[in-house]
Amino acid sequence: MYKKKIPLRTECGLHLFKEFLSGKWKLMMLFYISEGIVRPGALQKKIAADRRVMNRQLDELLQDGFITKCSYDTKIPRVEYQLTSLGRSLLPLIMSLEKWGENNRAVLEAALAGKQE
Repeated sequence: MYKKKIPLRTECGLHLFKEFLSGKWKLMMLFYISEGIVRPGALQKKIAADRRVMNRQLDELLQDGFITKCSYDTKIPRVEYQLTSLGRSLLPLIMSLEKWGENNRAVLEAALAGKQE
């Protein structure tokens, strides 16, 4: 297993947040799972993530206790994810970030356009 060379900083809640929820798709996956998109394939289509990266981040969310995984033993195996109480506790924060993004859409899109030139 990979061992980090830089020690984990826990003196601040923001460091803990970053440690557990850094990842390109983690907050989006939590949001979409809360919206009822619970199958891995549907999540991948919704966020257009690389399957390997998405699976790794789902595994990290599962290991860290933000989601649960329910596997159904059917002829075609099926997997669904659900938020735990820890995952649900993040929803107000995620919704706040989403609202901030919408409220500042024009400025942010202009900044993106400047980066792409």
